[in-house]
Amino acid sequence: MARPVQLAPGSLALVLCRLEAPEAATGAEESGGHAVFRAFRRANARCFWNSRLARAASRLAFQGWLRRGVLLVHAPPASLQVLRDAWCRRALRPPRGFRIRAVGDVFPVQMNPIAQSQFIPLAEVLCCAVSDMNAAQIVVTQETLLEHLMKHYPGHRV
Repeated sequence: MARPVQLAPGSLALVLCRLEAPEAATGAEESGGHAVFRAFRRANARCFWNSRLARAASRLAFQGWLRRGVLLVHAPPASLQVLRDAWCRRALRPPRGFRIRAVGDVFPVQMNPIAQSQFIPLAEVLCCAVSDMNAAQIVVTQETLLEHLMKHYPGHRV
């Protein structure tokens, strides 16, 4: 069995609440989590009076956006500590159109990879190849099918 893989180590979760009705909302939500992340980073990077927070915000990396308004961010440990401290002092600024309901550490999520077999059923390969060629509007003949198989399934004997 493959070794477990840690996902999202060294991350913070920000639970956000939209201030306006979704129908009237524009901007961040339309573009998804990346736009919300950029708005959050921009709001905190503008805090010129708090250079530590501005620097920490500039070092943030987007990790994910979960339904129900949870933004996952990653940064070096010192930058994450600055964000935690800012939250404790009520100095952390939300992205425009949102309110921060909670901030918390994300413990690494563990994934156990599932091993794949080396065997690919011939029927599956042929059906996928014909489907791909039809989608690309390539006429399927024995010759074009063999070319496609050699290109997309190298190392398999046909």
